[in-house]
Amino acid sequence: MTLNMEALVLFENNQYDEALNLFEEAVKVERTVQSLNNLAWIYLYEEEDLHRAKIILEEVIEQKPKSHFPYNMLGEIVIKERQWIEAEEILMKSLALFPSTEAIHNLAVTHYYLGGFQKAAEGFNKIAKDSDVIRLYEVMARAQYKDVPTAKSILNRWNDQSDDYIGAIEAADAYVEMECFEEARLMFEKEWHQYLVSPYIIGRYAYTLFQLGDIHTCLEIIKQAIQLKKDEIIKEQQESCDEHWTATDKAERIAELQFEKAELNQLFLKIQSGFRPPLDFEVEATGGCYLFGCQQHQHLEYK
Repeated sequence: MTLNMEALVLFENNQYDEALNLFEEAVKVERTVQSLNNLAWIYLYEEEDLHRAKIILEEVIEQKPKSHFPYNMLGEIVIKERQWIEAEEILMKSLALFPSTEAIHNLAVTHYYLGGFQKAAEGFNKIAKDSDVIRLYEVMARAQYKDVPTAKSILNRWNDQSDDYIGAIEAADAYVEMECFEEARLMFEKEWHQYLVSPYIIGRYAYTLFQLGDIHTCLEIIKQAIQLKKDEIIKEQQESCDEHWTATDKAERIAELQFEKAELNQLFLKIQSGFRPPLDFEVEATGGCYLFGCQQHQHLEYK
């Protein structure tokens, strides 16, 4: 059994420290595409050390590997560093080797932040599932380049029975961005009482209601949100402190809640004065298992 396979067996059996030692030992024995790639994966996903992972992956790339694994990881890291042009170059090389879902996704993310919204939408469209987060990314990308008819047609088929369903509130937020306020209201109402919504969503819903001329409901949801925030503050003030929740933590949380209450107190007047709560939305990179020899994902060792 190779050092790599021994390390993978330990890793799969949750013997992490022993596995890490063997992955590092394999690199000391020989700095191959496989040994370096697998150690980089551990540093990236387990240690969350992007810097060390990147240095190793750059060394792997110099060996001109025939696998897309190291390119995918390096592309993901560079996206997190917001180096969009470099990420695009790396991911194009990955896709030339193998059209992995992760690379298609991350290249679409790169195009989105480079302002290539049509390319981004086309990329997300290739891999999105019914009413999932990637389909939402596609909708938002289409909205950015004013392809409202297609974006709206996707949202009009938003399916709460889908196994990958992301939710109605998220669809409502997308409708707001396209100024489809009647549709947005229906989506907001669908899940409004199912969970505690954020001040951001309260602002977007209140703005929707104001645009529809329903001032009464607009004021009512703001009033309810303020009361909930007051209740949260009282509950937090009564919370006991311990080693996991210090007096400093408690004070910071109360200050945060009081700030949110103050914002809610001003919300209607701001909307009345023409304020439109800005879109708060990001498309996120994705990753995967890029371990050579991983039995669980049926990856062969690198040759």
